[in-house]
Amino acid sequence: MAQPGAGDQVRMYEAAALELMAGVAASLGMSAEDGEIVARHLVDDELRGAVGMSRIFIFADEVARQGQQRTEPITVTRESDFTAVVNGGGHHGLVVAESATRLAIAKAQKSGIAIVCARNHRYSGTLGYYTELVARNEMIGISVASGSFGSVAPYGAREGRLDTNPIAVGFPTTAEPIVWDIATSAISGSDVYRRLVTGEELPPGVALDNRGEPTREPAEALAGAILSWGGYRGSGLAMVIRLLALLSGVAPFPAENGEFAFLVIVIDPSLFLPRGEFERRAAEFAAGIRAAQPAPGFSSVRMPFDRSIQVRAQRRRDGIEIARAVYERLDSIRRSGVVPVQTVHSPREKPT
Repeated sequence: MAQPGAGDQVRMYEAAALELMAGVAASLGMSAEDGEIVARHLVDDELRGAVGMSRIFIFADEVARQGQQRTEPITVTRESDFTAVVNGGGHHGLVVAESATRLAIAKAQKSGIAIVCARNHRYSGTLGYYTELVARNEMIGISVASGSFGSVAPYGAREGRLDTNPIAVGFPTTAEPIVWDIATSAISGSDVYRRLVTGEELPPGVALDNRGEPTREPAEALAGAILSWGGYRGSGLAMVIRLLALLSGVAPFPAENGEFAFLVIVIDPSLFLPRGEFERRAAEFAAGIRAAQPAPGFSSVRMPFDRSIQVRAQRRRDGIEIARAVYERLDSIRRSGVVPVQTVHSPREKPT
């Protein structure tokens, strides 16, 4: 059950949030099994302090404009002892990417290394979710994903050609895992959708409207383009991720809202070191980084994922606070099955 939060916020505990998101997923046409996976992923995002439950609005908007998508069983179309290509059968990407990751873990446990690609799905969610799963299975995980929105402008361009193209890497240690996860865009697409619902402006310098002019309006950014993170560095990394994603068999420039691609590499450290030695060395490295003297204005030096672990524990204890506008929109979808259209995308020309 939702409770009043601070200001214009609603407080929810994990069990209630999972129930809400499973109901939303059912209203959007997902099976109970798929809905449970999607809910678990998005609520975990929220527990860690990332954009989470509002990510479903991207999918809701697509269902509103195109109707519910038919799904087929997830299958493996090409396979060896340490590789596989997964056909997602049109399922939500959170379901397909988790299935591909678990397949890669199982293969790496036998062969020491595995590379699994997936296609024919929608979105991939938070890649750190999958590399944390790998790390908690005592292996190293590297994951990339690429979509077909064409919503991110390459460095020097004023129109979209790239996607938000995230990358994540997870490492096991003798304590908590180390997980690094970024999008190569200046702001994530899910955060743009969240701000569209809450009425918040975008930060300056992250997006262009459809005339190529800077904008802070989420709707204008969705019709225009998001900028690359880190200028030419982030743009170049996004291109590399897209090229790796081609291994899944997707087109270089899929039609808008066409196929998405996911790739995960899993490495067993015991291929190179005695079992447990990498984890010990990784923990020693992390301790050394945290022991660095903080610069002025900083209270401590953190490793990637330190904050996520801390916030997750605190929110599991005290509850999650989400914007009231987000909660009300989610609850409306769950109760009525009516999917509100958040924005209407104008078609973008794609390179041929």
